[in-house]
Order: sequence, then structure tokens, then C-alpha cells
Amino acid sequence: MLSTKAFTLPKFSTGNQRLDSTSPLHLEKMNMRTSAHLKRVARDYAWRRIRNSHHPTTRAMFIASSSSYSSSSSSLYHSRIRVPFALHASYSSSASMDGKFTTKEEEEEKEVELWRKTQRDLLALEEERGQEYTTYERLVRRLYMTNLFSPVKMGLRNIEMLHRALGSPMDDPNITIIHVAGTNGKGSVSLKIAKSLELAGHKVGLFVSPHVASFRERMQVNSQIMSEEDVVSLLPKVFTACEDHGIPATFFEITTALAFLHFANSNASVVVLETGLGGRLDATNVVKSPSISIITSIGLEHTRILGDTIELIALEKGGIIKEGRPVLVGPNAPHGVLRQCAQEKGASGYYTVEDILGVDEAMGEGDKLTLGTKVLHDYDKENARISKAALLILQQQQQNGETTNDDITFQRRHIGPVTEEQIEEGTSHRPPCRFEEIEVKKDNKSITVILDVAHNPQALEHLVSKLESSYSSKMKRFVVGFSSDKDLAVCGQLVLSSVPEPLNLHIVEASHPRAANLESIIDAEPRLRESNFDQADRSITAQVEYALELAAEKDEVLVVCGSVFLMAEAREALGYNEPRDSDCISEVAGSN
Repeated sequence: MLSTKAFTLPKFSTGNQRLDSTSPLHLEKMNMRTSAHLKRVARDYAWRRIRNSHHPTTRAMFIASSSSYSSSSSSLYHSRIRVPFALHASYSSSASMDGKFTTKEEEEEKEVELWRKTQRDLLALEEERGQEYTTYERLVRRLYMTNLFSPVKMGLRNIEMLHRALGSPMDDPNITIIHVAGTNGKGSVSLKIAKSLELAGHKVGLFVSPHVASFRERMQVNSQIMSEEDVVSLLPKVFTACEDHGIPATFFEITTALAFLHFANSNASVVVLETGLGGRLDATNVVKSPSISIITSIGLEHTRILGDTIELIALEKGGIIKEGRPVLVGPNAPHGVLRQCAQEKGASGYYTVEDILGVDEAMGEGDKLTLGTKVLHDYDKENARISKAALLILQQQQQNGETTNDDITFQRRHIGPVTEEQIEEGTSHRPPCRFEEIEVKKDNKSITVILDVAHNPQALEHLVSKLESSYSSKMKRFVVGFSSDKDLAVCGQLVLSSVPEPLNLHIVEASHPRAANLESIIDAEPRLRESNFDQADRSITAQVEYALELAAEKDEVLVVCGSVFLMAEAREALGYNEPRDSDCISEVAGSN
């Protein structure tokens, strides 16, 4: 059982790892590397969008192109990845090099003017077809298409300007903010903390990404997703702020600002923010003084953007650590690097889960997972422990009367008492598609179906081990698809290790530009050529229905896993009745 007995928080836990010599405050080389990565990613992404598209409306609506312009003093990369035919011609030369020297200020003015012109033309294009859409659909379509011409720029400038323009809602000292980053587990930890605090009587705003079936899932207050009416009321205010102040904000920046407005309008007393990608330059990092920063785990993911080593990725995630505030770090992270990062940033304390809860002596052999010679811990139990430790730190801050440092101009209150029962119940919750177990009827037979967005090798290792631990006596059948930026070969090998033969696998391709196509997945692991796939009918629904038939016939467990982009269609095929974006929204969802 969890003890909530008062304890003393030391300034820093020393741990037993030496400090890494890499300084998180000197990242110039990493910034240069990130810029090069972004250019390569955008080019690859553009051509893959043309090659992979099999959605007829999307193929008719968009054309991919990319270009860049530079001056002798700086360069600005414009990613025009999916451009409506009607707009492409008018913009094809506007970003070309004119051979003239331009200052940074002049480039920023050009950028803002280009953004404004794009927005005007997109509005005109959408209004021509406006009778086909509801107001909500038209607004969300516009949001998804915001990135058509926005330059790919790393930094917080846009979100800082936008946050100020909207009245800085997250600077309210009456709101307790919990900021969560990590390679795996950040969504689960965010939900577990939010549910626990909701049970304790707080009004809790939760911002997560990506969504499974509906854009509105990203913004929740006390477990209720944002309504279409609230989106229609608040999203135009964000667009207007961008236009009035010349802010060329991106999809994620606008969505983050929308969440901030929604939480403020809902009078949320607590806000739990999950980062989108990385941390240091993530739009959620506009918050100045979270009550606690949490880093759940560090793994090799988004290496072309965040860096190609665990240490570089850790520094990016560690960017959410704030002066005068504590940071809690999960067990699967390079503590030496992150501890030094916390010290250099002036964090009030660096804590591991063991510092707060002690060693998990209650975890028995049944709670441990194995994969070959590896011994893994159950991800859900690990995430629950991280969440419990965070809640105890927050409560102890309140008991100790801790506030922010004097040089931070405002103070936040912290969390009052949360009972052991509330913490246990709250941390038992899981987000959708995190080892989500359901029973589906097929031909008068009940089939166990597991949905899990295990989308990278680290997460797949845990999924494979969890399946073997939970269903050791039953054969498994997989419906699986991945995003194109993952290690497809390793992912393919891991799912193959869970089945007796490749015919127990069904390879699918989501209708999203970031999804890996069938050819890429199969080329990465040639044994998958013997699996089930259909190049003529690439729909996820077809493979889910076929897999259900075979699973019912052979008494197998069906596992639907991989990219979040395949889950909405898969869930609908399995009979879920939940809010889902309409086709006219889904067809432009890849624009962001």
C-alpha cells in the first residue's frame, strides 16, 4: 500500500551515478544538427506524401513541394508539404532566393506576411466549399492546414507571443501546473495524475497528444473532452490573435493555446500538460513555473529531430526543468545527464521514484516481464509509481509551505491532501489503446482484443513481454502498422517473435502521411512478405475484419498495435461508438 506519511524533501537526491560532462546549457551544435535534420525530414516527408497517398480526396486536394531560401546571415526553411492546387501556383515563387541580403527582421516580416496571405487564401478556399461543412469542421480544417506554408522553426517565440496576446492564462498563480515529458509513458502518467486529482475534488485540465479518434480528445476538463461548441467559441479567438499580432503559429502552437483558453474558461484549478515532442522547444514549455516537471523515460525516438543519442534526447526532454521547481525522473533515463541539467538550471530538487517511494519490494515475479534474457517491469505499474511519487511531492510542498524562488514574479499554490484510496483509484486508469483489453463477439464466439499504441522498439518490447505474461497459453494474431520514422526492421522483428509464423501478422498502412507504407515495412523485414496484406485494398478495416475471423476460428488473442494513426479506423471496425472526426477533417489531418 502507498504511504502518504509526511517526509522531508532534500534539495537534491545524490543518487549513485556520476555527473555527465555534457552541459545542457551549451547546445549550439545540437541546434545546427536539428536544423539539418528538419530539412531532410521535410523533404522526405513531402515526397513520401505523394508516393503513399491512397485516399482519393487527399490525393485530389493536395500536392507536395518543398523549397528553401537563405541569406548570407541566416536561413529559413519553408516546408510546403501539402499545398492545395489552387494555392500552389501563387506561392511557388514567393519564397525563392532573390539574391539580396536581408536582415533577420526583414525575413521575419516576410514570414508573417506570407503566413497572413496563406491564411486569407485558405479562408477563401474553404468559404467556397463552406456549405459542405459545419462551422466546427471548417475551423478544424483550417487549423489542420495551418502548417501548409508555415516555416519549420525551432523555438518558443511564436507561442510566447501568442500566450501573451491571449492574456497569459497559464501564468495565473491560482493554477497548479504539472508538466510531463518523456519518450514513453508521458500520456499515461499525465492521465493517472489528472484522474487522481479529479477524484480529490480538483477541476483538472488535461492536455495530451496525439488523439486517437477526435481532435477534441487533446483538451479535457475532468475527463470530458472539449465540446464542438467550445471549439467554435474559442478557436477563432486564437486565429484572431495570430492575425492581429502577426504570429505565424503552427498547428501545435495554436492547439496548445486553444487548450490554455479552454482550461482558463473552465476555471480549472490544476492543469496537466503533456509535451508534444521533446521538451525544450515544445510549445507547452511556455509555462514559466510548473509546480513539478516530470520526465518519465528516455529512449531513441525522433532521432532526426531530437538527436541520435540517449544523452542528446535527455537534454531536449530536460528542457522542461525550471529554476526553483522540482523535477521527478522515472527509472529508465540517464540520471547523470538529467541531474546535472537540473543543477545547472537551478531546480529546487532532483528526485527519482525510489527517493520518494523506496524500492518496490512489493513487486513480485508476476509483475516482472521478460524478453529473452531481458527483465522488464510492467510499464503500467512503472507509470503508476511515477504518478504516485509526483503526487506525494506536490502534497509535501504544500505541507512544507514551499513556493517559487523570489526572483520568479509569481507564486503557485500546490496540491492539498489526496487520500491513499484516491491515488490508488486514479493511478489505475489507462489512456485508450494502452494495453486496452476488450471482448468482441464474432460468429457467436468471444475474442479477446488488445489495443496498444506501442509504436517504437522500447514500447514493443514491453508489449510483447506483457502479452506473454498475460496470455502465455494462447496464440496471438497481430494487426500492426507503424509511423515511417520508426526503426521498422526492429519493430518487425519484435512482432514476429510473438507469433508462430508470419501468417499470424496482418500488415496495414494508415491513411496518414506520417504512416509507413506497406512496401517500407516489408522491405525493412523481408520475412513479412509471408504475412497478410493487400496492396489493392490497404484499408485497416479489411485486415481487422479478416483477423477477427481467423482469431475466432483458431481461438487466438487479437492484438492491434503500432501507430496511433491506425487506431481510429481499427476501433470503428471493432464496434467502438465514440466521437470521431468526420471524413472532411480526417482528409486534411496530415497537413499538420
